[in-house]
Amino acid sequence: MPFPKPFANSGIVVEIKEDDIPGYQKHGVLAGLYYQQNLERLARQSGAKGQQAPSQRLTDFIDGRVSGSLPKSSYTPGIISSPLHFWLPENISKRLRQGFLDFNKKMKGFVTGEAYIAGVESRTSSPIRIPRLPETMQHPQVKGLFPCGEGAGYAGGIVSSAMDGENAAEMVFKE
Repeated sequence: MPFPKPFANSGIVVEIKEDDIPGYQKHGVLAGLYYQQNLERLARQSGAKGQQAPSQRLTDFIDGRVSGSLPKSSYTPGIISSPLHFWLPENISKRLRQGFLDFNKKMKGFVTGEAYIAGVESRTSSPIRIPRLPETMQHPQVKGLFPCGEGAGYAGGIVSSAMDGENAAEMVFKE
């Protein structure tokens, strides 16, 4: 019987809407890509040592405190204390904070000082959205093209990609 691993790994993501990035609209369809690059730059500057990930104890993130120490991590380059609550854009940190608190209501003990967050993983979905018509899910200019899933910017994970793909397939059959 294998020994249990001492670490767990999970991802918590928040939605970024076009309204969240008004200063990036000058980049047109690439606005999300430039926003993503800026987040990665902030994370790099806040990690400051090679590929160490800027991190913060979950309780400190929620309470807006700097972490004086961090728990052990399985991340090989290492983690370094960084006030994510301070440098992440407010729309992201606010949504994350609320999500963690909501999780804790449903799963008592989820929020603990032994857990930490590391930022940022900015590649859960495409930062560029391929246009499609809401009624047909078809590209407005390329007949027969049904952009869907993560790569097209319409999903953020396995389940939402599957659902979006199923919806697109239904539209193909209606065609």
